[in-house]
Amino acid sequence: MDQALDDVTVLDLGQVIAMPFCTMLLADLGARVIKVESPERGRERVSLGVRRRRAGVEERVPAAQYRDRNKLGVTLELKTPAGLDLFRELVRHADVVTENFSVGTMARLGLGYEELRRINPGLIYASITAFGQTGPYAPQRGYDMLAQAISGYMSITGYPDGPPTRSGQSISDYYAGMLCAFSIVSALHYRQRTGKGQHIDLALLDSLLVALDNLGERYTVGGEILTRAGNVSFAGSATGIYATADGHVAIAAAASNAIWARFCAVIGRDELTRAPAFATAAARRDRRDEIAGIIQEWTGARTKAAAVHSWMMPATRSRASSRSGPARARRPRRSRP
Repeated sequence: MDQALDDVTVLDLGQVIAMPFCTMLLADLGARVIKVESPERGRERVSLGVRRRRAGVEERVPAAQYRDRNKLGVTLELKTPAGLDLFRELVRHADVVTENFSVGTMARLGLGYEELRRINPGLIYASITAFGQTGPYAPQRGYDMLAQAISGYMSITGYPDGPPTRSGQSISDYYAGMLCAFSIVSALHYRQRTGKGQHIDLALLDSLLVALDNLGERYTVGGEILTRAGNVSFAGSATGIYATADGHVAIAAAASNAIWARFCAVIGRDELTRAPAFATAAARRDRRDEIAGIIQEWTGARTKAAAVHSWMMPATRSRASSRSGPARARRPRRSRP
């Protein structure tokens, strides 16, 4: 089956998360991705893998090996003249080179963009770093934790009475990886039109500034500084995590007046849609705590399953159709190794 990028060859020097995730997306779209790493790095990656015992033998499976799906692999020692010559020969036949080393590493090896574009003028060269190729932070090494802190993302994550909090996953790596894949595809389209290659410079910090959405506008337009609000949405009054008799449920019932009306019908409080204090989104936003109390009173008297069932399966549906509700709670089936 033809795929969008099956005529594209990528030399992937990526490591850890951001760039391997980027090239995984390209490989999923059909690109011929060749993962290039030193023998030492390959051994290190395997040594940090997940330990398991199989057929009585203990072994390690590389962690997050899903990011290397659909890729080819080759080991090259780029610190030797022979390894450098082999890599440059590969560049002659490649469309894209990707890397996420510290700023200046590739140039010191003689493999920077300016050097490689002389070998292949149409080359797309993509770099992901913590803070970009230029600027005051460029020389600093950094990881997702620092990007979350410096971007301000941690200032809006957590509870009002708690400290700035890191997101549960390395979100800047994944955001940056997706943005880089998008940028590479855009650069390939530009090259098709103009014949010109280019250097893509993307930072973990860049990706989180994008993820902050309209927080900058809120400040520059209205002087509003948003801070941590726990599990409550900044934009919604009836959005949050609420305790039930046997756990918690997530409820998002404030996206529009229509959704609010449906939710009020579900909890048996239709009068709230007619009360001036709750009828409009603007009015509800000023009564977030009061609305949270109303919702908590309703969820606290029910189990998780009962609360979800009430919302997902309105009384107007048949009894037979409601049986599909509990299936959503099944654990995903494990794939075989």
